[in-house]
Amino acid sequence: MNILVAEDNVFTATQYTRVLEKNGHKVTIAKDGQECIEKYSSELSRSEFESLDKNPFDVVLLDNNMPRKSGVEVAKEILDKRPNQRIIFASAYDINSLLKSPGTIPESVEILEKPFSLNTMMSKIQA
Repeated sequence: MNILVAEDNVFTATQYTRVLEKNGHKVTIAKDGQECIEKYSSELSRSEFESLDKNPFDVVLLDNNMPRKSGVEVAKEILDKRPNQRIIFASAYDINSLLKSPGTIPESVEILEKPFSLNTMMSKIQA
């Protein structure tokens, strides 16, 4: 899988990268919300020539509390571009209440509540 990870904590991002790459996945790291949007948009423009239906990443793993843009803001921007993009929030925050205003959470958005083990994260991603 091609996975975009938005995580501002360097240690956490390193742990995610190690376990994901160990399991054969390609990982792109963004250190904040704005960088995540930039990397997503860049990959989207590159992959649009290949297929209009294919998302640029198989999964976007988002922290919510990040500099420059929150995970919720990032998710809304990504879903505006690609409504069926699979997004997994890895957060201790109540993402459900944040995302529900003004609509409902799209089926492509999943929640991974912190704290969680790296095995739990892998199971969720590979589900």
